[in-house]
Amino acid sequence: MSPRSLRFFILVALLATAVDLGTYLILSTSFRWWAADVAALSAAAVVGISAHRRFTLRDDPNLRWIQRPSAFISSSVLAGLVDLGVLGLFDDRNWLAKAVAIAAAACVRAVSNRWILFSIVRGEQEQPARRAAPTDPLRLSVVVPAYREQERIAGTVERLHTHLARILPATDFEILVVDDGSGDGTADAADATGLARAIELPENLGKGGAVRAGMLAANGRSRVFLDADLAYGPPEVIRIMGELEDGWDVAVGSRHDSRLMTHTGAGLVRDIGGRLVNLATMVLLLGQYRDTQAGIKGFRSDVAELVFSSSRLNGFSFDIEIFHLVERWRLTLIEVPMTIAETERSTVKIFSDTAELFADLGRIRRWSARGEYSEDKLPALPAPNTAEAH
Repeated sequence: MSPRSLRFFILVALLATAVDLGTYLILSTSFRWWAADVAALSAAAVVGISAHRRFTLRDDPNLRWIQRPSAFISSSVLAGLVDLGVLGLFDDRNWLAKAVAIAAAACVRAVSNRWILFSIVRGEQEQPARRAAPTDPLRLSVVVPAYREQERIAGTVERLHTHLARILPATDFEILVVDDGSGDGTADAADATGLARAIELPENLGKGGAVRAGMLAANGRSRVFLDADLAYGPPEVIRIMGELEDGWDVAVGSRHDSRLMTHTGAGLVRDIGGRLVNLATMVLLLGQYRDTQAGIKGFRSDVAELVFSSSRLNGFSFDIEIFHLVERWRLTLIEVPMTIAETERSTVKIFSDTAELFADLGRIRRWSARGEYSEDKLPALPAPNTAEAH
C-alpha cells in the first residue's frame, strides 16, 4: 500500500469509527441499546465502503476486498456481531463500553479481511489461464544456476540431458548453466559437455540474479529452473513443463507433502528454514502457499520475461518477489508436490538468511508502494481463455 493510500485508509477507518460511536451515542438515548448499535454499525459500514471505493487506490493488491461489496459486507456483519456481543456484556453501555466493542470488532475485521484476501487471491489462481501458446522456437529451457560447481556440473548436465532426451527431441530443448561468478571453471566444465549453453556472469550476484539471467536468455516456450544439486530430479522438470503446457502461467514445486519427501540432515534444515520463511512471508504475500522456497519453478516464456524483467532481488529472497508479482498481476499458479532426492549439503544459513529475508520483505513493500512493479509499463499477456478452463 502506498503512503497516500495508507493515509486514506487510516482516515476512512477513523471516519467510520467516529460515525459508529457518534450514531450510537445519539440513538441510545431514545432507542434500545441493540437497535442503536445496529443502526450505528450500518451507518459506519455505508460510510466505510463508500469512502474506501472513492478514495483508496483500487489497484493495490492488498485492497482487493474493496472491489467486492459482498466481501466487505460479510466482514462488516461478522465484526458487527462481535461488536453487539461485546457491548452486551456490559451493564452500563456507555461510550467506554462502545469503544471496547469497536476495538474488538476492529480486530475481528482485520483477521476476516485477511482471510477474505487469501480467498480472493487463491480464487484468481486456482484455474489455468490457458492463454494462447507462446511462439518461442524450443519447447523447453532448463536453467541451472551454479556457483562453484566445477566438480559436479558436468554430471548434472549429463543426467538432465539423458533424461530429457528420452522424452523430447534433442533439438527441442536446451540446458542453460548460469555460472554466478564462480571463478573456478564452472562455465567451462558445463561447456565441455557439449550438452549445455553456459552463461558466465562477471561477478557473483546471488541465485536470484543467476536465475534471472538464464530465464531472460532462454528460448523455450516453457522455462524451468532447478538447483545444480538436482535435489529435484529430471522427472520433476517434465512434470512442471506439463502443468505449464496445460495452461498454467506459473508452476512451482512444493516440498511440504510428507508422502513425497525424503529427509536427510540437509533436507531437514531446508524444510525448517522453508517453513520459517513461509511464516514470515505471510506478512507480504496474500495467498496461503505451502512452499515459497522450493528450488524448482517453471514459467511460460512470456510470463518469465514479464516477471524476471521486473524482479530486482538477487539473493535467495527472489522467490518471494516472484510470488508477489504473480499475485499483483493476477497470474495463475499451481503448486506441484515434489519428490526430493538426498543431497550432501545445504546452503541454508538460518540466521543470516532470515535477516536478509526481513530486509528484502521491506524492500519489496517499498518498491511496490513506489510503483516499481506497475504493470502499466509492461507488455500485455495474451488474455486468459476462461471458456476452456476447468
